[in-house]
Amino acid sequence: MTTRLFLACLGLFSFASASAQFQSLVVEEVDNRGTVPGKTYRIYAQMEAEGDVIDAVFGDGEDYLEVKSTAPFFQHPNGVNAANELQRSMVQGSTDGLQYDSWVTIGYEDNYMNALTAFLMDFSEFETGSRLYTDNGAWFVTPDMRQAAAGPDGKLLLMQLTTEGEVTGRLNLHGRTRPLPLRDAEERAQYPDSLISRLIDVRGIELSIR
Repeated sequence: MTTRLFLACLGLFSFASASAQFQSLVVEEVDNRGTVPGKTYRIYAQMEAEGDVIDAVFGDGEDYLEVKSTAPFFQHPNGVNAANELQRSMVQGSTDGLQYDSWVTIGYEDNYMNALTAFLMDFSEFETGSRLYTDNGAWFVTPDMRQAAAGPDGKLLLMQLTTEGEVTGRLNLHGRTRPLPLRDAEERAQYPDSLISRLIDVRGIELSIR
């Protein structure tokens, strides 16, 4: 119930009915040069258009969030659970694998101008290398923050994971679409909804890295 109320508050920034502009999760491997055990992955939300917003990654009583691996997630001794706590200066000066720590985010990879907040998230299992799970929590930014908007390639960073195992999971995403500008009155009459920001609420998105 708490998470549902929280998402409703975020939804005040959006209008009209739900419209799934989310396309898929995209997994990209980062070359960690064998500095740490296993492989390092970055997981992105692929959106339909530049400027589409993801403002929360969440789990609730109807749709839990879970990310797990068949081997522990790499958690650096000086690492963090969320990227807003990761000091850029420490990462840039690191030679012992801090840059390949496992963490969650929306958009940004370190603390610089990162307004990410964890809401009722319990990271206790995750920080020991075990699963990331919640049925009543989220990590989020307000939808007016630049980091919540997909870039020119439509991608938006959600997490980094390093592990020797196979990763599976399910995510739920909340956000809104960017209104699309129209050229003239004729197009505005033909596509009246294109100037309206639409809610994105996509649940049970499967994650699989094998």
